[in-house]
Amino acid sequence: MKHLKRFFMILASAAFVFAAGCQNAQAASTTVAAETSATTTATAMSAVSTAQTLSANSYTDRDLDASYDASEAILVDLSTVSGDYTITSEGVYAFSGTLANGSILVNAGENDKVQIVLSNASITNSDGPAIYAVAADKVFITAEAGTVDELSDGTVYAADSFGNSPDATIFSKCDLTINGTGKLNVTGNFKFGIVGKDDVVIVNIALNVNAQSDGIVGKNSVSIGSGTVSVTAGGDGIVSENSDDATLGNVLIDGGTISIITGGANASSSKGIKAQTSLAINGGSITIDAEDDALHSASSLTVTGGTLVLSSGDDGMHSDDVLVISGGEVTISQSYEGIEGSAITVSGGVIQLTSSDDGFNAAGGADGSSMGGPRGNDSFAADSSKSLVITGGTITVNAQGDGLDSNGTLSIEGGTIYVSGPTSSGNGALDSASTMTISGGVVIAAGSAGMAQVFDQTSSQLSISYTFTSAQAAGTTITLKDASGNTVASYTPEKTFQNVIISAPGLSTGQSYTLYAGSSLVDTITLTGTVTSIGSSGMNDGFGGGQKSGGRHG
Repeated sequence: MKHLKRFFMILASAAFVFAAGCQNAQAASTTVAAETSATTTATAMSAVSTAQTLSANSYTDRDLDASYDASEAILVDLSTVSGDYTITSEGVYAFSGTLANGSILVNAGENDKVQIVLSNASITNSDGPAIYAVAADKVFITAEAGTVDELSDGTVYAADSFGNSPDATIFSKCDLTINGTGKLNVTGNFKFGIVGKDDVVIVNIALNVNAQSDGIVGKNSVSIGSGTVSVTAGGDGIVSENSDDATLGNVLIDGGTISIITGGANASSSKGIKAQTSLAINGGSITIDAEDDALHSASSLTVTGGTLVLSSGDDGMHSDDVLVISGGEVTISQSYEGIEGSAITVSGGVIQLTSSDDGFNAAGGADGSSMGGPRGNDSFAADSSKSLVITGGTITVNAQGDGLDSNGTLSIEGGTIYVSGPTSSGNGALDSASTMTISGGVVIAAGSAGMAQVFDQTSSQLSISYTFTSAQAAGTTITLKDASGNTVASYTPEKTFQNVIISAPGLSTGQSYTLYAGSSLVDTITLTGTVTSIGSSGMNDGFGGGQKSGGRHG
C-alpha cells in the first residue's frame, strides 16, 4: 500500500511538472508569436515608408512637363538623313519623317540634357538601336501629342564602336525619361525593347513595347507615373536589377494603365514585373498575364493602392523577403501559389485569389514555390522567422492547397477572411508550422477535414471548428447566427468542404450559436472555451481525418 501511495505521489508530481512544462512552452510559443508579429508589422511599415520615399523622389518637373519651345528646337526631317543622326550638345531636337536604316545617336557632355521629340517619326536600324544614348546627363524621348511614332531594330547587331554592347531598340547609358502625350511603338527584334543603364522614368505617354526578351529594363530603377504602357515580352515585362548596388534595382508604379504579357520557350525568366530591391505599387491599373511570377521582388514588394488583375504560371505575387499589401484591389485569377513571401503583412485592400496550390504561403527561398511547383522547390521545414500577419482588408481565397499557410507563425488580428480550401485530406484551409493565433477579424475557412488545423488556445478571440458528417456541396452557404438570430458570419465556399473554421468578434464562452448549411439548421453549438471543436471525422473521398492545433506544415 505504501508503494502504491508513493507511486501515485510520483505520478501526480510528474503530471504537475508536465503541466507546468506545457504551460511554459505555451507561454514561450505565445511570446515568440507576438514578437514575430510585431517584427513583421514594423518591417512592413518600413517597406511602405521606403516606397513612399521612392515615389516622392522619382519624378522631376521636366519629366512631368514634356512641353518645349518650338522656336528653339532643331527640326530634323529623317527622310533627309543617311545612317546615324548624331547629337553632341544639349538642346531640343524634333524629328519627323522616316529613317529606313539608321539611328539617333546621342554623344553629348556629361552635364547635357537632351530632349528628342518624335512627331510622326519612324526609325528602323537593321544592325543596332534606333535611339542610342552613349553619353549625356539625361535624355528625354517625347512623343508629340497627336502623333504615332515607330522605333524598331534588326535581329543581328553590328560590333559597337563605343564598347557598350547595346541590345535594345532604345538603349541609354544615362538617365532616360519617356514622356509626351503621343503614341510610341517600340519593337525589339534583337533582344530588349528599352534598356536604361541608369534610371528610367515613364509618364503620360501611350507606350507599346514588343520584345523578344525583356520589355523595359532600368538598371537602377523603372518608375511609371502615368500614361498607358503595354508590354509583350518573351522574357520579363518590366525589370530593374543592379548587381553593383544592393539599394538599387527598384520598380515603382504610381499610376497609369499597364498591360503586360510574358512568355517564351527560350526565356529563363518570364515574370511580369521584377525588381531586385523594391517593387512598389501605389496606384494605377495593372493587368499581367505572365508565364512566371506576375509580380516578383528579391527583397521587398509593397502594394498601397491601384487595381491589379494578375494571372501567373507560378506565383501571383512573390517576394524573397518582405511582402506588404495595405491598400488597392488585387485579383489573382490563376496561379500556382497566390501570394508568397518570407514575411507577409496584409493591413488593407481587397484581395481575391485562385491558386492550384497554396493561397498565401509564408516561406523562405529565392523564387520559391512549394514542392511540385513549376519553378522550383521550397523547403517545408518549420522556420519561426517566417510569418503571415493579417490586420485588415478583405481577403477571399480559393486554393487547391492550403488556404493560408505559414512555415512559421500565422497571426490574424483583423480583416475579413474567406477561404475555400482544399478538397484533399493532405492540405488544410489554415496551416501553420508554428503558432496560429487570432485576436480580431472575421474568418470562415472551409476545406477538407483530414488536416484541419484550429487556432491555438492562446488566441484572445474565440473560434469554432465544425466537421460535418459528410461533405457539403460547393455553393452551400455557411451561416453562423447568435441566440437572437443575428448573423455572426456567412460565406459560400466555391468547392466541396467537410470542415469549417469560424471566428468573429463577440463570440463568448457559454453562449449558444446556430450553424446553417444553406437554409438547413445543422447544429446548435455552445462555446466551451477558446476553441470549440465539434463533429466526427469521415474518410470518404479524401475528406476524413482529425483536427490539429498548431505545429503542422504540409
